[in-house]
Amino acid sequence: MAKADKVCYDREMKDYGPAKGGKKKKDLNAPKRPPSGFFLFCSEFRPKIKSANPGISIGDVAKKLGEMWNNLSDSEKQPHINKAAKLKEKYEKDVADYKSKGKFHGAKGAAKVARKKVEEEDEEDEEEEEEEEDD
Repeated sequence: MAKADKVCYDREMKDYGPAKGGKKKKDLNAPKRPPSGFFLFCSEFRPKIKSANPGISIGDVAKKLGEMWNNLSDSEKQPHINKAAKLKEKYEKDVADYKSKGKFHGAKGAAKVARKKVEEEDEEDEEEEEEEEDD
């Protein structure tokens, strides 16, 4: 049985290759996504829970925040949700501005731009050297 498994494994691995493309690199200049209403709620109430329960673990704080959020009525959640919606609108506008300014290249585009810049600098250096030699 083990020999048959080994033969099957070897046959399948013969043509195996890693997945193409890989993970996209994140553009550090891109606008940051806004938090949801729940995360805005958490950022407001986390300090209160930690001060009321010193020494409480991070996981227990998260559980408590989740319970508090679930126990809120829709009208009590609404201010946080509205604030999140405003932040989302601002984010979408920022993304549109970011893309329209031509800063959005994606992972491959950013590498191309960097390579092109290096090539241009190399060409300028070569031209300067030629001018110096002519003098």
